[in-house]
Amino acid sequence: RGENLRKLSISLIINGVSLYLISNLFDGIIIQTSALVAMTLIFCVLNTIVKPILELFALPFTIMTLGLFSLVVNGVVLNLAFAFVKGASCDSLITCIGASIVLSILNTGLQAIFGED
Repeated sequence: RGENLRKLSISLIINGVSLYLISNLFDGIIIQTSALVAMTLIFCVLNTIVKPILELFALPFTIMTLGLFSLVVNGVVLNLAFAFVKGASCDSLITCIGASIVLSILNTGLQAIFGED
């Protein structure tokens, strides 16, 4: 049980760092420092609950586009997180899609460095 909590904590920290980095990399994304924790928590919850449902409904489009539509699903989930958090904003869905690509790369890199899986 303690191991699972440790993995969850590492995952939350990595997501928080990645969100902070994309807010500095993209001009259209603003995450105030006070909103970073809420943004991280809501983004993780949406990734866990909403994203699988969206992926299921988007499966035909994902198959037709050879997987590229999954980038749109990731961008929509990120955009939803921005909609729920006061003090965090993204100027367009296109920006969210680009940010979700960079976020995935950052999360993968940081997980490889700091995660033990």
